Amino acid sequence: MKHTMWSVLMPFLYSAVVAACSKDDNDKEVSAQTPGTKNGTVSGIVTDAKNQPVKDVRITVEHTVWYNSYLFATSDNEGKYQVSIPDDPAGDWTAKAQLTKTAYGQTYKFDLEPDKTDAFNKAGGAVRNFKWKLSGQRPGGTGFYGAHVDLYQFGADVDMTKIRLSFTPFPGETSFIDGTPAAPFERAVEDVAGTYMVKDVPIGKYLIKAIYAGKKLLLNNRHIDDNNEESKTVVFGKAGYLGETEYNIEFFVTE
Repeated sequence: MKHTMWSVLMPFLYSAVVAACSKDDNDKEVSAQTPGTKNGTVSGIVTDAKNQPVKDVRITVEHTVWYNSYLFATSDNEGKYQVSIPDDPAGDWTAKAQLTKTAYGQTYKFDLEPDKTDAFNKAGGAVRNFKWKLSGQRPGGTGFYGAHVDLYQFGADVDMTKIRLSFTPFPGETSFIDGTPAAPFERAVEDVAGTYMVKDVPIGKYLIKAIYAGKKLLLNNRHIDDNNEESKTVVFGKAGYLGETEYNIEFFVTE
């Protein structure tokens, strides 16, 4: 009789054990971490275009729901940072990085490119690395990391979209603001929502010319008492309504 009851109970006991093991396995899968992550923290490294560490970069960790809930850190001499995520408020967070740099008589703020943009939480932790880029499209197609030159037709009988701008590093300026070597280049002018511009120019100091087949074009700074000249010095700043980390310069195009 005892043997018979044990035979009846065995399948139920086995099912219970299997169910318990399955639940434990599922719990482990939910809390599994990406290699390199640490529970309760977001950490990473900030580098430049040469993969060298960048220090003094401000890291901002922002809650995805709660207003004005921020955590801050600064990258060290090795470009590393780490932020502890609190229990309260619970939920998801995102991270971004910004660098302030002074050059050419201007102070610039740069948004750095994240290797990932998805949210994270305290339970899983996260690694978010950042790269300082002077050009290229921002994540989600929201503009470019570079500056832009805006052109306005003023007494010039030309097709603005057939103009090319030549950029030559200013004499003595052998590198861009991030230390990468500077070299001459040309860019085509585009019609961007009714404004003629050359987009995504690395921050640097240049001499620029407007090139157009069969005509000599002159440039005039739109915001100062300027002369019409074939070659103009460009130091990017802010003209018009621009975002915090967006820079430009505006010229009239004349003949």
